[in-house]
Amino acid sequence: MDIDKDCIHRFPSLWMETASEPDVSVPLDEDTSAEIAIVGEGFTGLCCAISLADAGRDVVLIDGGGPGWGGSGRNSGAVIRGFKMGRTALSEHFGETGDAMFEFGTRNAEMLYGLIERFGIDCQLRKTGWVLPAHNAAGLRSVQDRHASWVKDGVTGVELLDREETAKAVGSDAYIGGLIDRECGVLQPFSYARGLARAAQSLGVRVYGQTRVTHKTYSGGHWYLQTPAGKIKARTVVIATDAWTDKLEPRMSDRMVSTHSQIVATASLPPSIADSLLPEGPCASDSRRILLYWNKTPDNRIVFGTRGKVDGPKTDGDFAHVEKAMVALYPALKGAKITHRWGGRIGLTRDFMPRIDQPEPGLWTAHGYSGRGVAMGTAFGLLMGEAIAADRLTSTLPVPVGPAPDLPPKFTHRAGIVGATIWYRLLDRWM
Repeated sequence: MDIDKDCIHRFPSLWMETASEPDVSVPLDEDTSAEIAIVGEGFTGLCCAISLADAGRDVVLIDGGGPGWGGSGRNSGAVIRGFKMGRTALSEHFGETGDAMFEFGTRNAEMLYGLIERFGIDCQLRKTGWVLPAHNAAGLRSVQDRHASWVKDGVTGVELLDREETAKAVGSDAYIGGLIDRECGVLQPFSYARGLARAAQSLGVRVYGQTRVTHKTYSGGHWYLQTPAGKIKARTVVIATDAWTDKLEPRMSDRMVSTHSQIVATASLPPSIADSLLPEGPCASDSRRILLYWNKTPDNRIVFGTRGKVDGPKTDGDFAHVEKAMVALYPALKGAKITHRWGGRIGLTRDFMPRIDQPEPGLWTAHGYSGRGVAMGTAFGLLMGEAIAADRLTSTLPVPVGPAPDLPPKFTHRAGIVGATIWYRLLDRWM
């Protein structure tokens, strides 16, 4: 994938413009070596570096863009805990490790909050909860089942909302009920990523940006990462590039499809409008298969997103469906000025579950967050760093491990995504 042609150059994000944390990365300008090299400066790679540095390991981080350049810095900033599957489903799919996975998932937001506090990351964190509103009767049944499952499993902080309570929570009467998880939150994701990079650097990690790894080779007990500026030699390599992996690690990219999510942000709204929208400040994402997601920033902007074009936006008109959905939910925003439009790739696995894998000795990967990567990418990175430092087997980890489920041949992926999106939108109308 040619990052020079990525849509972020045409559509810079609100987060890039308002980031409060500095970019501490510098371009690689010569050959170098480290005990462990991490490719990808999203939440996973950054947190893996912090975990390894805490264990006293010599670590290099490298990215074609820089900290948070990819999906980690372009999402809505929603901090949602847990896997998409509940305890029962995890146990059915992954056997006896399902319980451990469920417990790990319920702690992922705590891990993120701990890092922000420890390193004083300035990322506008608000622990204001996450609302999951139901768009129809089938969606409400799904929400109620999720609530019942979590309560049965002893999870606290999750409450059902009736129609009136949901309308008050989101500031719209478009939904028939929902739930709120008060342990969740929202943040400025680009600032969070840059703050993690600063934290890693403070622990001795070398952070290189604007330097793309073109390929990797293995020889004589070491991995070699080739870049236009020089080679990186390391005994262990971590690939944490998710939807930007391409040919760097086929066992990841061949088992993952990528599409774009697209977001718009309004100008700061007057209190007469803003005060009634998400009045308590939670983030929200609804029960649709092609879900809508949104939040309100501290300066009273609405940030609103949904699935976008497979290959990314090319013109302002490619955001029309996002703006239409926002106004349908909030009629008061009709005519509101849109100051920013942007998009980014997300990596999807067949079962919508992320994976940690070890394709070869000394090579680790993590990917497939399927749109739920803020808290989970953080947690996966910390866990993977801990595992590498302690020389743990992947089979001992409380997450899905090994390669993701097989997909049809790669040349069919684009058509499959387009077809599935159309089908899911049809289902969302009735089921």
